[in-house]
Amino acid sequence: MKAIILARVSTEEQMTEGQSIPAQIDRAREYAKRKDFDVAKEYQFDESSTKDRRVKFEQVVEYIRKSKENIALIVETVDRLQRGYKESVELDILRKEGKLELHFIRENLVVHKDSNSSEIQRWDVGVLLAKSFVLQISDNVKRTFSNKVKLGEIIGRAPIGYLNITNEMTEKKTVIIDKFRSEYICKIFKLYSTGNYSMKQLAKLMKEEGLTTKKGGKIGLRQIELILKNAFYYGYQLYKGELYPHKYEPLISYEL
Repeated sequence: MKAIILARVSTEEQMTEGQSIPAQIDRAREYAKRKDFDVAKEYQFDESSTKDRRVKFEQVVEYIRKSKENIALIVETVDRLQRGYKESVELDILRKEGKLELHFIRENLVVHKDSNSSEIQRWDVGVLLAKSFVLQISDNVKRTFSNKVKLGEIIGRAPIGYLNITNEMTEKKTVIIDKFRSEYICKIFKLYSTGNYSMKQLAKLMKEEGLTTKKGGKIGLRQIELILKNAFYYGYQLYKGELYPHKYEPLISYEL
């Protein structure tokens, strides 16, 4: 039977706990050899469960759909393949059609067209546990963000005019003023407050004066609008629709 090997990690911890992609692939190759499978493809997902992962998952499914032969999909464990039931629907259709067998090495579980209810249930339980893990991570992230906001610490990237840095000694992350771009940011607010400049005119002026984004891109009308609407510049950050004071140096006064 033709086989596909799928290996995936989503955290640095998994890389050091024997779950690295090379380790998963080696075990899957040994499994395929024992089963006398012909490995046609190997997929590697070095990422978290995101939109990008969904795209790669669809590539695997599409390959199975188009294959003229039945496919054995070999994975280290259920949560390396999926973190929710959305994927189960597509995989189960292919399984029922006889086009796909799921081989989960760690669970010693094979799910195929003629699997009994116990085997299907074991697969479902594996998906449930994987989904529960994702939800726990989400809760932890929310708690972390909430605590950071209360301490006045930034969430995410600082806006143009500031720089995110990491202290080499303490390895703590903080935000400092970008001395070059901050002057332009202050100028944008001051000129706009006169009522003599539109956002379009400011975008043109900033382009002429050499202001760029952090990545070196041009400043356009949309960027000017985002700057003028960003409370971070006068000492606050937006979180879940509410403004909270942050601990970093403001570029402008609230009055401006």
